[in-house]
Amino acid sequence: MKQANKPVTQVLIKHKEPQNLHEFASMLETIAKKLKEEQQFVFLQGNKEIEVQPANTVKVEYQYTTKGDKHSFEIEFDWYVGEKATKTMGIR
Repeated sequence: MKQANKPVTQVLIKHKEPQNLHEFASMLETIAKKLKEEQQFVFLQGNKEIEVQPANTVKVEYQYTTKGDKHSFEIEFDWYVGEKATKTMGIR
């Protein structure tokens, strides 16, 4: 049985920093504004720029968890480009 080669996951950016709630909300607003107006946004970390340009259709996941006193809320969105991009179905 031939096994397909799985693509290797590349972590392009990973960053953690404490922010107050206002700073965090402002960053979310900036990301949302850029996505609405330009369909992309760019992370800047030092002299490194990571362009994030999602496809028109994204799969979105929201998760809220608690563990003792720790609360965590995650927003994740995934998309495919090229052959695996979401295709719509129609009827003629």
